[in-house]
Amino acid sequence: MTQKQKMIWLSYPLDPAGPRPPAIPAPTLVDLYTVDVDDASVQTLTVASHTGTHLDTSAHIMDGGVFITDFTPDSLVFQHPVVIDLKLQDKQTVHPSHLEPLAPLIETADIVLFRFGYGEVRKNDPARFSSCCPGFGKEAAQWLLDHSDSLRAIGMDVPSFACIADLENTMAAHNVLLERPNCTFLILEEMNLNDDLTGLAEVRINPWMVLGMHSGPCTIVGITTT
Repeated sequence: MTQKQKMIWLSYPLDPAGPRPPAIPAPTLVDLYTVDVDDASVQTLTVASHTGTHLDTSAHIMDGGVFITDFTPDSLVFQHPVVIDLKLQDKQTVHPSHLEPLAPLIETADIVLFRFGYGEVRKNDPARFSSCCPGFGKEAAQWLLDHSDSLRAIGMDVPSFACIADLENTMAAHNVLLERPNCTFLILEEMNLNDDLTGLAEVRINPWMVLGMHSGPCTIVGITTT
């Protein structure tokens, strides 16, 4: 029987009214030229790089790191994805004890998508989503590195890899994954993981290719097979 493929969005549209972490300003989208006056419409978009569905590269946290434009197209394709449902409480930090039972799944993956179940929170309670989501601690980040030689990216359905309510103790989790020489690891934040991801066979990341940009919004597509 021939397998059928389906493409699904794993990212959200960039929304000027969408939720965002407290330190991130709202994007603006304004008319520069209009059809009525200028015969064509042109708009100006102002947006912080950590808005909506976005990726972090190593240049986000270290001088001399890798920028978005340093990635090749094939390095943004992942063919061994794993989706993990990890239900935690608001403001809770992921520790190695949460990950140890998942070791057989993680050790062969090239990308792991952690679904905390906060897609509904994003929709129904944006303030809670922006400030109270769970995130990873330094020890959990190190555990991921120690238990998979093939892992090249992780993604999640919350706005930050770190626990925003406890950034003082968890922001350095980014450094654990990214602060390495010639590091091409990617962190994907605020992903849309709301659909049925059974049979997810491939993940493709399409970032904004802007020279000098270390992190930024991206479009992510998943391919499922049935």
